[in-house]
Amino acid sequence: MNAQQAVELATAKLLQTSDSGNLDARIIVCHACKIHQTTLIAHPELELNDEQNNLFNAYLERRIQGEPLAYITGYKEFWSLDFFVNEHVLIPRPETELLVDLTLNAISNIQAPRVLDLGTGSGAIAIAIAKERPDSKVVATDIDASVLEIAKQNAEKHEIKIEFIQSDWFANIVNNKFDMIVSNPPYVNEDDPHLDKYVYQFEPKKALISKQNGLEALSTITTQAINYLNQSGALIVEHGFQQAESVSRLFRKNKYNHVQSYKDISDHIRCTSGCR
Repeated sequence: MNAQQAVELATAKLLQTSDSGNLDARIIVCHACKIHQTTLIAHPELELNDEQNNLFNAYLERRIQGEPLAYITGYKEFWSLDFFVNEHVLIPRPETELLVDLTLNAISNIQAPRVLDLGTGSGAIAIAIAKERPDSKVVATDIDASVLEIAKQNAEKHEIKIEFIQSDWFANIVNNKFDMIVSNPPYVNEDDPHLDKYVYQFEPKKALISKQNGLEALSTITTQAINYLNQSGALIVEHGFQQAESVSRLFRKNKYNHVQSYKDISDHIRCTSGCR
């Protein structure tokens, strides 16, 4: 079987699983053959050897079962950077780039800003910020030591210096004040009808699911963050597209000023910020 035949076979089998079957198929073939898509385009006649064929079939079966491509290939692009990912970390999503963009705007006039990323996961948010602002002091936390190891690998890959701390939100953040605190915490209610079944099946529930209708983590963060902000510091969080009003109330309840919400690339209200 050559590469083009493999793509056609995979595309046909992925019709029921993926809305982007042909793209998924090409990625699977390239990953199995360890080639770039430019090579696939230039040489569709490339014959798969036995090892490549076995890998192709294994990857295809995983994708047919609904496993995200990022876990199959082991990486995901975010902010034009490639990040190592596995089943222990949430897959970075395009809408979360809004959080990075808003943070960079907020610290644009601050020299050597101090930034805290709570629940860093793969490290995508913290690394993207530090990449754009090499003068910044970025601290990234996660409750899970194995997750922090992935974030550290990504920081090393991109040659970014970040301080990583294992912490349950602010538990191990001692005597520190920040110009900006950012977080993409778990905010999905377990019974949310909008939660994709494959996301629920494969991605880490502790990074997705939160009690109190998805607001438990957001409530904890908004309550505590104000004590870790500089006098003019700000908190910005990502949340569900139906949670803007509830999250804004949490900000106002905890005496934040200039509370604002922002829309993502899909025109959904995705982030809310407030100043101390």
